[in-house]
Amino acid sequence: MGMRTLLSAAVSLAALAPAAFAETETEAGSADSTPKDVIYVYGVRGAYAGDESSSATRTPTALEDLPQSLFVITRDVIDDQAMTGLSELVRYVPGVTMGQGEGHRDAPVFRGNITTSDFFVDGQRDDLQYLRDLYSVERVDVIKGPSAMVFGRGTGGGAINRVSKTAGADVRGLDLSVGTMGQARAALDLGGEITGSVAGRVNAVIEDSESFRDGVEIERRGIAPTLAFDLSPDTRLDLYGEHFEDDRTVDRGVPSQNGRPWPGDEATFFGNPDISYSDIEVNTARAVLSHDFTEALSFRGALSYGDYSKFYQNAYPSGPVDPVAGTVRISSYNSATTRENLLAQGDLVWEGAFAGLQHTVLFAVEAGRQDSENVRVNAQSAIFDLSDRGRAFQPDFSVTAARDNTNELGLAAVLVQDQIEITDSLQAVAGLRWDRFDLDFIDRRAGQPNFSRTDEFVSPKLGLIYEPVAGLSLYAGWSQAYLPQSGDQFSSLNVNSAALDPEEFENTEVGLRWRPAPELLVSAALYRLDRTNATAPGAVAGTLVLTGSQRSEGLELSVQGEVREGWNMIGALAVQNSEITSTTASAPAGREAPLVPDFSASVWNRVAVTDRFELALGLIHQSEQFASITNAVELPAYTRVDAAAFFTLTDRIDLQLNIENLLDETYWFSAHNDNNISPGAPTNARLTLSASF
Repeated sequence: MGMRTLLSAAVSLAALAPAAFAETETEAGSADSTPKDVIYVYGVRGAYAGDESSSATRTPTALEDLPQSLFVITRDVIDDQAMTGLSELVRYVPGVTMGQGEGHRDAPVFRGNITTSDFFVDGQRDDLQYLRDLYSVERVDVIKGPSAMVFGRGTGGGAINRVSKTAGADVRGLDLSVGTMGQARAALDLGGEITGSVAGRVNAVIEDSESFRDGVEIERRGIAPTLAFDLSPDTRLDLYGEHFEDDRTVDRGVPSQNGRPWPGDEATFFGNPDISYSDIEVNTARAVLSHDFTEALSFRGALSYGDYSKFYQNAYPSGPVDPVAGTVRISSYNSATTRENLLAQGDLVWEGAFAGLQHTVLFAVEAGRQDSENVRVNAQSAIFDLSDRGRAFQPDFSVTAARDNTNELGLAAVLVQDQIEITDSLQAVAGLRWDRFDLDFIDRRAGQPNFSRTDEFVSPKLGLIYEPVAGLSLYAGWSQAYLPQSGDQFSSLNVNSAALDPEEFENTEVGLRWRPAPELLVSAALYRLDRTNATAPGAVAGTLVLTGSQRSEGLELSVQGEVREGWNMIGALAVQNSEITSTTASAPAGREAPLVPDFSASVWNRVAVTDRFELALGLIHQSEQFASITNAVELPAYTRVDAAAFFTLTDRIDLQLNIENLLDETYWFSAHNDNNISPGAPTNARLTLSASF
């Protein structure tokens, strides 16, 4: 409560700031004059559209020259919508939804394929299960379709790459936020030149928030320093570090009733919130060395270390509400995971002419090791009256562990890619990656067998980009990716899966990108994504075979950028279908993939009313979608309206008001299964004071 009170007082005083600062500034002669020895750098609104990205090619490439769908969420979009995590971010990305993740992890669904591991920071894997914050990112690149040529195993539906803020220009910013539902958050961004060849920057966040959900609280602490060294005119070394903690109530939502979400009070917590919590600690360090040998030949090397520790425990609804008896089943378990990652990359890029054509050739190698420990204890379940819902449930977590293992993963990869300028209007991209994946799975429970597997696979990518007129590019792309049968967290290896071939993902896509104006980007993509080698029950009971398959097809449209001066927009629309085409271990043929609405749309408009006052209006719509692969529970369609107002109080102070769910829509936006369904928040507001100093 102390932090919330302090932030509330700070934001409340914002109304007094204009006069105070105006008086100070006019002493120097005018309202916008500053001392000559101080340089202020202010954020400029309007950058809703990105220009280029390295996330899909590992080389800086204009978005119009990519044969694959890539959606950039810029820092301005993140700030304008007061986003703090990935679940908020993907609302404006066509073809992507966010699974509930049991209330303690990010679980995006890319074109019908859910993942808990396809996350990257500046191109390096960040794969433990937790809820990531956006305080230290410059932008987020969401890549759709198999992306193994760049990122390696998995990425069957896509990947999320967070691009870090770097050291360089002077920046001094502080954001203070408070909300009507007990939210309280402060974020600091401070950096600049230390010496003529050294720059530094530090981002920090602290959050102490409550929720509209009974008993749910969140505490976050993070600090991310970075240093940049210009070792020579051709050589730069960037060092990044982060310490991040996230402690929260594990909220798995509400159960179902008669094939729909339980229709009771959206604030109602099922289970015992006092014993449902998650603690995560992340410590990472990265070094990136860039060197230009010549104008045509450059090198980039990256080394990262990650030390992750996570524990979560929960009591949650594990069955539907019985409307006749007025009861619900509550189950419980806890889980602990530790992981150490040591990952290295080396990229050599040559740009030049060969055989009469212009080429950008990438040759890269990767190596790494990931060591994990996993323990899970399944405790009791019991049936409770709806009036109680297990609020005082105290299960015994001292029982024998259902899972207790270590796994050691060795990685190696070599890849080559060529971006070829065939003519002034025609380009081609071709790439090939070889991966080796060595996994040892050691079961520490008495009498249990150990397993190991080695996978080698080649992941190709092909694409053509044609620019018939300036500002319009048409593309066609094809790519494949593979996921070993040990799962995306390497924890599901057993006697049945140890010898099975990896799952395979194949994506065929055509699309266009059009810039009707320099700051406006319109994109469209039509795709088919096939997932094969999914497991299915074998003819002999207890065995598995690789006959399962799933197909996703869809159309995605988006618009980003400045429509006209003073009017910025980000919008997305997706029409998609994803279903099981051949019976899998999870479902028979004909079932639809969960959390894939047939139609979804979102749009956010920010319009300048005066030089110091702007308004924004947003809309998010999703059609009906299934909560799980059983297709037994359906989440109803919903439409949510958001709004915001932006006030420039002085040249150094902005005040921002965000209102979520303006029309107080009752809705359920995500799920983990049929009985862990997340209700949306009622109308709530957040006030943010942003200061540059």
